[in-house]
Amino acid sequence: MLNLVGEALVRHLAQDPAFVGIGPASAARLWERFGDELPRVLADGDAGVFSDVVGEERAAALVVAWRERQAHGDIVVWLGEAQFDIRLAGRILALWGVGAARRLRERPYDLMALAPWKTVDAAARRLGVAVDDPARLVAAVEGVLYDRFGDHHTWVGPEDLIDEVAARIDGDVDVAVRAVRLALAEGAVFEAFGGYQPAGAFMMEGYVAERLRAMAGAGPTGDLVARPVTDVEIDAWLRRNADGEGLVLDPEQRQAVRMGVQAPLGLLVGGGGVGKTTALKAVCDAAMTHGHVVHLIALAGRAAVRMSEATGYPASTIAAFLGRLESGEIALGPQVLVVIDEASMVDLPTFYRMLRRMPLGCRLLLVGDDAQLPPIGFGLVFHELVAAPFIPKVTLVRVHRQAAATGIPQVAAAIRAGTLPVMARTVAGADVGVAFLDGSARGQATLDDVVNAVATCGGWSDDMRILCPTKGGPVGTDAINECFHQYLTHGQDRMAGAGFAVGEPVMFLRNDYRLGLRNGSLGHVTGFASDILEAEFDGVRHALTGRDLDDTVLSYAVTVHKAQGSAFRRVVVPIAPTRLLDRSLIYTAVTRGREQVVLLGDRKAFGEAVKSEASAHRRLTGLGCAMASAAVPG
Repeated sequence: MLNLVGEALVRHLAQDPAFVGIGPASAARLWERFGDELPRVLADGDAGVFSDVVGEERAAALVVAWRERQAHGDIVVWLGEAQFDIRLAGRILALWGVGAARRLRERPYDLMALAPWKTVDAAARRLGVAVDDPARLVAAVEGVLYDRFGDHHTWVGPEDLIDEVAARIDGDVDVAVRAVRLALAEGAVFEAFGGYQPAGAFMMEGYVAERLRAMAGAGPTGDLVARPVTDVEIDAWLRRNADGEGLVLDPEQRQAVRMGVQAPLGLLVGGGGVGKTTALKAVCDAAMTHGHVVHLIALAGRAAVRMSEATGYPASTIAAFLGRLESGEIALGPQVLVVIDEASMVDLPTFYRMLRRMPLGCRLLLVGDDAQLPPIGFGLVFHELVAAPFIPKVTLVRVHRQAAATGIPQVAAAIRAGTLPVMARTVAGADVGVAFLDGSARGQATLDDVVNAVATCGGWSDDMRILCPTKGGPVGTDAINECFHQYLTHGQDRMAGAGFAVGEPVMFLRNDYRLGLRNGSLGHVTGFASDILEAEFDGVRHALTGRDLDDTVLSYAVTVHKAQGSAFRRVVVPIAPTRLLDRSLIYTAVTRGREQVVLLGDRKAFGEAVKSEASAHRRLTGLGCAMASAAVPG
């Protein structure tokens, strides 16, 4: 009879392609013959003992495959004992290597790196871990902090930590206090700023704070290649390049050029329509003129494409940039200026990795809008840096005439300030401006409302996008994409299986440097044949199959998070009550539009969201305090 280990082993032998010729029936026969001894007998490597069960040829292949995959098999056995899904085996092996099974037998709570506390704790208890085992108590503390990571926090107050730990260990506050003390003693948690931080966040935020303090206090640095650029030289460049009929800069943009070329560290901050892109191009031009090498990077692929189009300089994703650094393809030094656009999207781990790769003397300019959505990952960087008084900062506030004509910057500014903007209540057609249309189902938006709004704006086009707070729900991206797919491709040929039709908008969901595609790359279908999808992204045609095809989805509608870093001529934004709907999400959605923005749906939910606290302000992090307490150089 199969026990839990037997079920895991039979499934492993039958499903792992390494065990050629072993299917469910033969795997079950092997277990019937050898039972709990099967892993040991396989490890002995005597093919003869298996030949009468699976035949000589398959028996020989079986023992060879087991020897080559024994570490994987040992993990499967442990997962069976602990009643875990054996599909975790590959990730466990990648994380901890050939000794993973032994490690987990000794320290089962390490599996919290891949599974939630409740699941791991139940398995550990089944394996005999006592309720008051110190390892269990420390793991309870770590579990609370991991869950906080899931909510993007890097810091927790003492009362909340004690209460949440107590809830995990049967409500005993005294034991929870002991658990926190044990975690402190083991270095799993650190006291910081009146509360607690997990070790990783404490280390990363501390490093970032110290490093930024050092950069900001370093003063001008240079060498024979990149000597400090003087005020006289900058003023001369501005007279030559910013006073003619071509490039026209306002006073704040001029100050941004000075900061970008002279300061070791700086922030260029501003909302939509205030000329950040114009200022950024001027910074790049001036830096290049004065001997600097400029690297333009952004978290999202689409943001990198936009930055390159706007400035005329190459741009890449942060992931690609880090890859080139690690391979030695590029090097950083005092002559280099690194510019991160859409910096509000960058989370703590990514920014930490960036700083670790940047030598002191290399310049850094972060460009962004702190009213936009905070990072998807944990921590908060740009928003905290904007509030740091020791970092040079230029804030652009003047709305430029062309942008002002659309009304979008004015509406965005009101939302940013937490006040309800004045918007049209009707849409006359494909025009400029911002409107709010009430939903037809007791104020709620329906799919028909979305279709009608798109039609009123001139119909679907490649330079339009529907931006949603969520994927799910009646007017989430999933429902809208399926609706427009059926509506706009009715009667057309569709690709078997995937269902795409020629002309449909698509989005790629993975960074793939082999293809030159990034997570969030937008394109459209140009054709298909059998199991190959032909699609064009940013002017380049690709043939997508297999995993590449699996990572390609329709993009009539995308989430606001995915749209961050992009801009479209027209956007339609369905508004429905959801916990994700807040001021920063609506602000980010509105500022994706270049000419026309149509919001539709629940006016009450819209008003409450605009007046609510921005999600970035609800994140509990230690970076701001760490920067305030970091030693000032010199």
